[in-house]
Amino acid sequence: MRVVTSAQMKEIEERALMYDLTYARLMENAGSAAAAFIRRTFKIRGLNIMIFCGRGNNGGDGFVVARKLFENGAHVLVVLVGGEPTGQDASAMFRAAQALDLPVADWDLNREQVMDVLVKADIIVDGIYGTGFRGGLDDSSRAACIAINEAIAAVVALDIPSGVVCDTAAADPDALRADFTVAFDSQKPLHILPAGQEYCGVVEVVDIGIPDEVREGIVSRFGVLTTETVLSHLPPRAASSHKGTFGTLLSVCGSARYRGAAILSAMGALRSGAGIVTVASTEAVCFAVSMRMPEATLLPLEEDLSGLIDGPAACKALDGALGKASAILVGCGLDQGPHALAIVSHILRYADCPVIIDADGINALSGNIHVLRDAKSPVILTPHPGEMSRLCGKSIEEIEADRGGTAMDFARRHQAVVLLKGHETVIADPEGGLIINQTGNAGLAKGGSGDVLAGIMGGFLAQGLEPIHAAACAAHLHGLAADRTALRKSQYAMLPSELLEDLAQIFAENGR
Repeated sequence: MRVVTSAQMKEIEERALMYDLTYARLMENAGSAAAAFIRRTFKIRGLNIMIFCGRGNNGGDGFVVARKLFENGAHVLVVLVGGEPTGQDASAMFRAAQALDLPVADWDLNREQVMDVLVKADIIVDGIYGTGFRGGLDDSSRAACIAINEAIAAVVALDIPSGVVCDTAAADPDALRADFTVAFDSQKPLHILPAGQEYCGVVEVVDIGIPDEVREGIVSRFGVLTTETVLSHLPPRAASSHKGTFGTLLSVCGSARYRGAAILSAMGALRSGAGIVTVASTEAVCFAVSMRMPEATLLPLEEDLSGLIDGPAACKALDGALGKASAILVGCGLDQGPHALAIVSHILRYADCPVIIDADGINALSGNIHVLRDAKSPVILTPHPGEMSRLCGKSIEEIEADRGGTAMDFARRHQAVVLLKGHETVIADPEGGLIINQTGNAGLAKGGSGDVLAGIMGGFLAQGLEPIHAAACAAHLHGLAADRTALRKSQYAMLPSELLEDLAQIFAENGR
């Protein structure tokens, strides 16, 4: 799947000019391809179809659609939103539509007439705004989008539903909600971002005649995870391997109240292939781990009177282990208090390997985000929406409305990989990339699921995967295993620890 930003798509179109294409030809191709999709999807002969066209190139695409559908027997009305087109190519397409004596109405001048037709429309095509949309809808476009959204008709958007920003999926409150979106040449970020999907409906990518050579060197930084992609980062093991081949994960997790978090994360790390997993925690937590997981090694730390790891003492005791680790996980079940911030700060300052900060480690950073500036090595943060809210100061509602944008913004500003958990987990990297995971189900909404995920991620990180790949692979396989567990145990009854049996089965089926 190819996903390009608005700027990349503009570059692709500019490069296409060197292959004997013109902007007018691309517009004709785009409109023709969209019309062909509509003809494939609906029996259009005799249907009432309204094409809302803005003044820019998206409107130009709409004029082509109008012409093609009219030529194939539909009753077509072109509605101008904002007046006649201003660009040379869009103006030429408008004149070509006029030459066929297509009915044309101006939205601002003939609104009552248009509304009378709107109630009888079978299909509405949105060509008001394209990939260049920024900010908010103007009054005329807002009124048009509201009217279209209230109509009882199938709505097809050309490339971008009007009122939605291409690269972030940020949407005007009255943005158009399409049933179908015809994406020209490539998918755009809003087509795959969770926030944009409710506006796009079914997305159909159509060829507009751009040769493959044009896209050489243009790297997509957006994508949806597939199992094939994930497994490509996890090759079969060489026969000459030994435990040192697959790294050492230092897991600083657990407390008197949350001993299970240390167990579940260690299990996740070992099941995902880490060579050595060392659990550093209180004596009580280490004892609990040893009873369940004899494979783990232990680093007992001093504890305070409330059963928490003693922060200052732990920092001294961890120094030797930090130098031996190939990855570090901190935070699962650590509980809240000054000790957590002291431990996280010390690890970030002195670790020479990648660090995952989860759960109470993230809570320790809330209000102390400056600590991230001390990190010597790459950092992965794994917040759920509540933890993300405390980290960035946005409400949970704001975060859920723009999950991808929130994660990308935080990752860029703080130079960390951010895995924002939830329905369709998103993983953002500091360079502005975003990966979306579509595995998993509501059975994961249970204490301990995040600990297993953090452990799997830590296992992959210890084996040398790049932080973005470790996070993405862990999210996908964690969700994929959960989907299988739900089939066995049901979403109500499934337990986080049971995911690991299904994870092992996935590895076995794929020769890992």
